[in-house]
Amino acid sequence: MDDRRREDFAKAFNVLANQGPREQRPPRCEPRVRPVNGIVRPPVMPPPNRKGRVTNFLLKLKTAVNAMLRHPSSLHFRQPVDAVNLKIGNYHEKIAYPMDLNTIKKRFENTYYWGGADVLEDILLIFDNCRTYNSPDSPVFKAAVTLCEIFWLRMAKMQRELHNECKAEAKTRCPRKAAIPKPSTLPKTPRQAKASIPVKIKVENKDEPQLKTDDPLPSFEAVPNLHPKQFTPVTPARRGRGRPPGPRSLTRADAGRNAIISQAFPAHHGQRPPNFLKNYGTRVKVEPLPVEPVLDRLRLKAILKPFDLKIERTYGQTLVKALRCRVDSWPFNNSSLWMHFGQNPNYDFHDEPLDWNILEKMLAGEQFKSWDWLLIKLHRMLENAMSCFIECPSVRNATLRTFESFVELMRDYEERMAHVKATAHEEVRLKFDAMTPSEKEELLK
Repeated sequence: MDDRRREDFAKAFNVLANQGPREQRPPRCEPRVRPVNGIVRPPVMPPPNRKGRVTNFLLKLKTAVNAMLRHPSSLHFRQPVDAVNLKIGNYHEKIAYPMDLNTIKKRFENTYYWGGADVLEDILLIFDNCRTYNSPDSPVFKAAVTLCEIFWLRMAKMQRELHNECKAEAKTRCPRKAAIPKPSTLPKTPRQAKASIPVKIKVENKDEPQLKTDDPLPSFEAVPNLHPKQFTPVTPARRGRGRPPGPRSLTRADAGRNAIISQAFPAHHGQRPPNFLKNYGTRVKVEPLPVEPVLDRLRLKAILKPFDLKIERTYGQTLVKALRCRVDSWPFNNSSLWMHFGQNPNYDFHDEPLDWNILEKMLAGEQFKSWDWLLIKLHRMLENAMSCFIECPSVRNATLRTFESFVELMRDYEERMAHVKATAHEEVRLKFDAMTPSEKEELLK
């Protein structure tokens, strides 16, 4: 962060301090927290003598902090600095008040801040700590400069809230009105007409004699059904094709035909006969398909192989483009950046680096072998991200969501590819069968 951005922070503090006669900001005094196992965790609950509140500027700053957390440049500033794992024992000697973005987010959730100036102080503290400990040529310092620019791009859209900070009113949800059914213009069915008959309510008359508790209850007799429903029985001859097999009324011609079929093809005791289909008690002989010569099948397979490779290449390129257009595909845009932001010291960055650009070049060149080869490469790329970023939740969550999209698209693309292959194979086979032996020999040369 340069001096120009420090002046921008100072101007913002000046604007918040000179907003006219309003509620005075209480003093902010936070004690220094000692590190535990190399980590300092600042308090996230508001002190009893300084309760937080919700303002319009704080709500805008909350969205800006969430945007900073989602950006890849915030990798070093999301969690508190672990001086033990990073092997920087003098960090807490130089930095008295560490701060990170997740602590700011938790303070937002617990209504820790009284106003926007508190948030600006914590964000400025992150950049000052980075500037104090890291050299300008280090990747952490460069990431802080990028993150600072992202924050001020958001601040440029908050000028109205910055110059007029006030308490935010709680939003009350209006009760949902019950939907009034519109009258239908269609004629009512007999059932609807019967349901819409108003029920007569009997009004009690004091002049009529009341039933005493000692009197026996009247007996209720069953009212006979004057209009019973007429059910039309379905005869066996009217059964449809989808009904299960069962007893059927056969004519003499059907019985004679079944007897002839049974004599011609006797049943095997205990086993189902081969090349037979059971069709509601009637056995039908299935003629075996003609078998092509072995030589022709081998020749046809050699002809179809380049067709299959071309179809798989086309669908592979479409799959990579579809995955690259997803929101969560950003970790795989440039694998050379993993060398600067990777968290696993044992990860070999030169062992088959993979990203979207590398995959597209391999698909367009001679390195592409088959559809299964592409699936293995995609799976290897996702595994590389999980093994390189072992403590980065944003990269790991994006990788898992990319894997879910990959599995979903893979099934759909395989079904489409199988259909296209079957159509192409049938067309090629028909043209191959129509050729003469000399044309086939000339084609295979």
